[in-house]
Order: sequence, then C-alpha cells, then structure tokens
Amino acid sequence: MITIRSITTIALSLLCSACSPVVRTHGNLVDEVALSQIQPGVSREADVVAVLGTPSAEGTFNPNEWYYIGQVTSQTAFFAPDVDKREIVKVTFDPATGTVSKVEQLDKSAGQNIEMVGRTTPTAGHNLGVVEQVLGNVGRFNAPDKK
Repeated sequence: MITIRSITTIALSLLCSACSPVVRTHGNLVDEVALSQIQPGVSREADVVAVLGTPSAEGTFNPNEWYYIGQVTSQTAFFAPDVDKREIVKVTFDPATGTVSKVEQLDKSAGQNIEMVGRTTPTAGHNLGVVEQVLGNVGRFNAPDKK
C-alpha cells in the first residue's frame, strides 16, 4: 500500500528533477585531436573539410576565412539560458597556395556585447489607422458572378 511518506518522496524527487538544467549544444564544437591534424602550410581545403566538416560560416569580406562556431548553453526551469562554453575556430587559407596559413581559437571572452538599437526604418506610404482599415473596405466587395 502506498503511504504518505512514499508519495512525498516521489513528489519531492519530481520537483527536484524539474529544476535540473537542460544542456544544449549548438553548432560545431571542434575536437582538440581533430584540430591538431590541421597543419598550416600543409593542409588544404579538402583536408580541413574531411577533418572538421563544413564550416559554420565563411568570411563575409574574405572567402579564405572559415569559421567553426559552437556553444553549450544550460537553462534551468523558465530562466534565460546561460552560455557555458563558446568556441570559435578560425581557419585562414593562403589564396596563392590553397593551404592553411593560420588556425586561431577564440573563446567566450573574445566576444563582444552588442546593444540592439530600438529605432525602426521608416517606410514610404500611409499608415492606416484601425477605423481607416475597417471603413476602407466598405463597398469594395464584388457581387459573385452568376453563370
């Protein structure tokens, strides 16, 4: 028979498990062993793709820069997620030889906080109010065609 003590134990364990963080991995976290296989002056683009996979992003202004971006976040209950780990691996290729010229590792401390601007871009045209929207369609309905 189920006792009050067993019901309380089950309820408390369920409550405690609801507070455990949910850990999520996003992107491409590069393994140190795989990264050690990329050698500047020797490895080519095909070698990098074979070892690390396709890049998360390529340089906007320099297509010879590849970025492998990954992060681990944890979220407890309904609170905002916290970034526990962020890694960016930047692989730069020499355009003349097609080989890797430099491999850089960046972490969470290399990031910058960018504040969002609350302004909006005005658009051309007339902003209709609620009354204009409702009354604007009065009389614009066509009678169905009778055939």
